Amino acid sequence: MNERLQNSLLIFGLFIGVFLAANSIVQESNLIEDDWVANVGGVQISKEKYYSQLEGLAKDKKNPITERDKNYVLERMIEEELLIIRAKELGLFENNQIVRGSIIQQMIKLIISENYLESVEEETLRKFYEQNIGFFSSASRLRLQQIYFSNSSGDSKERSEEAFEYLKEGASYDEVSKMADQSALTIPNSMMNLSKVREYIGPTLMNLARRLEPGEFSVPMEVAGGHKIIYLFDKELSEPEEFDSIQPKILKEYQRRRDDNSLREYLEDLKGWYEIKRIKEL
Repeated sequence: MNERLQNSLLIFGLFIGVFLAANSIVQESNLIEDDWVANVGGVQISKEKYYSQLEGLAKDKKNPITERDKNYVLERMIEEELLIIRAKELGLFENNQIVRGSIIQQMIKLIISENYLESVEEETLRKFYEQNIGFFSSASRLRLQQIYFSNSSGDSKERSEEAFEYLKEGASYDEVSKMADQSALTIPNSMMNLSKVREYIGPTLMNLARRLEPGEFSVPMEVAGGHKIIYLFDKELSEPEEFDSIQPKILKEYQRRRDDNSLREYLEDLKGWYEIKRIKEL
């Protein structure tokens, strides 16, 4: 009798446990369902997002929101999710460059958006200005050379990019210039004013060169008949502009560099968050 009673109590306890567990799951499920207004192919449309859309519509309407308005907003949100799901199935995120480019641009805006919530103190700007005085000074004379790659000698873009990589790895101008082709235009190895530089390499490359620092070089630039890399050896600066007269320009450059740093740090973090496998030999 005792054994039968114990078994009965055990079965009853097990039944109560299963019931409580099932009830807990149902309650949890109901709680989760209370957080969304629609489920589209496994993607939930949250109430928060739905009410945000309704709020936006209410601001644009003169009359109160009606049931028809509520249904309209929900159906549009469902249709948006359906289009996104179908776009994924069609591989647009992976294969369509316009879609990928748009997503990348939106991600970049999201990453740097927090920067603009912070005000930049004038003291910070003044310190930045002093540390980068050369950037805010106009170049008056330059000494430079070009490394030219002609289409007639093969793929000028590919060869110029190879030379550019060598320069980035520390190769000297003399070493890399041996890889290049002879240009019909020889640039004097002397300091030249900007108008003279313009005569030799044109306005676009001249403006690019004036922003370089001695020892720096440009990315390969496409020109008539091939590609060029501009290598700057030396430059003379005019008097720098006064801080007060160019403060908006200083702020803009400070923000640009801050955004670049934020993006670079975020990308480095992403490389740590996700597993990346690279082919050793390409």
